[in-house]
Amino acid sequence: MLICCADIRGLDASRARLSGRKNTAGSAFARSLLLFAAGEYWGLGRLPEVAYSPSGKPYFPEEPGKYFSLSHTLTHVLAAVADVPVGADIETARPKGDGFWERLMDEEERRDFRPFELWCLRESCYKLLDGGSLRSRRFRRGAAGIIAPEAGVLCRSYGPVQGCFAAACALGEEPPEELVMVPPGEICS
Repeated sequence: MLICCADIRGLDASRARLSGRKNTAGSAFARSLLLFAAGEYWGLGRLPEVAYSPSGKPYFPEEPGKYFSLSHTLTHVLAAVADVPVGADIETARPKGDGFWERLMDEEERRDFRPFELWCLRESCYKLLDGGSLRSRRFRRGAAGIIAPEAGVLCRSYGPVQGCFAAACALGEEPPEELVMVPPGEICS
């Protein structure tokens, strides 16, 4: 498994190597980062066709053993590639009212996790499992690391990294200890 991250602050979206699914810089740079990660991990020179599940989860229909997950914020993009199902998320830490976090996190979660860390764990698990309730997924910290609410799901959180938090969840494989920070030149033409 490989998880790549790139800082897109100040980059011109028209220079992204690939266009995005949506008309946003984050979408274009996320797909460009996916191209980079797929080349590094699987040796691919181009991206296979991308299709979408009914809930919007992207996948490679012609490459059933190759899994990926994308995420973007205003400042960063993230691409995870793996030979097992994977979900990943990145969020820029920003002010939110205390009431927001109190509704999102129970007392044990507030003790175990930073707010955006938990947010990213829930989002990455949601992406991995292609749905479900974000708020009802309860993560815990144990002696061996993060304990996911679903059996067989292995998780890791990252951050803060340059003002962002990130997380990845996978089936049957522990996400890597570190994100690979990718220089902007690798995702721009």
